[in-house]
Amino acid sequence: YRTACVGKWHLGHNPEHLPTTRGFDEYYGIPYSNDMEPPVLLRAKGKQVETVAARADMNQLSQQYNEECLRFLDSAKDSPFFLYLPHTFPHIPLGASPRFRGKSPQGLYGDVIEELDWAVGQIFERLKKLKLDRNTLVMFTSDNGPWYQGSPGGLRGRKGATLEGGVRVPFLARMPGAIPAGKTNANLASSMDVLPTVAELTGASLPAKPLDGESLWPLLSGKQTVRQRRPLLY
Repeated sequence: YRTACVGKWHLGHNPEHLPTTRGFDEYYGIPYSNDMEPPVLLRAKGKQVETVAARADMNQLSQQYNEECLRFLDSAKDSPFFLYLPHTFPHIPLGASPRFRGKSPQGLYGDVIEELDWAVGQIFERLKKLKLDRNTLVMFTSDNGPWYQGSPGGLRGRKGATLEGGVRVPFLARMPGAIPAGKTNANLASSMDVLPTVAELTGASLPAKPLDGESLWPLLSGKQTVRQRRPLLY
């Protein structure tokens, strides 16, 4: 597999802790939250780390991430690949390109969301152009509920809380011909389930020690509609 990480990486910013030391072939992004100083934009490949910008331009960041993702898809189209895209936004401070700034009735936050929506659409279009969309699993979710600029949709709690508003987030999965379109499922799932799901589909081996996550593929593929799982304590 060709592997790339584009976006936020908050698991260590020194060279020995970047994605390229954790199994990724290449990395492009800000290696922590963009409210940390300085918001440096890095490119890493193997052991080589390059500073693209000492201070990332927040108004161009989503566009730069998008260009990097499309470049990777073009270069990896002839081999299996894994692209991990943790967008920096809508973490504050927010930024939007001139193409989207001032276009949303919801202010800058809305502009940011519309640009992210456009960027995800660009990835779908490129997968279709490369004739890879029916053989590529795309998963879209969030790491936590919103801070005060966003809405938890009527749920109690926000980012940092273990109430539903802090941990319950949307999760969408797309793979035409394998995942039925237009279906919803209310079973409990966790981002910890992504690893065993991908391992099942790729035939990769998992560690011998027990994992907290369980494969979501029976639910995503429609083979199961209800699943009993071990209690998830938090």
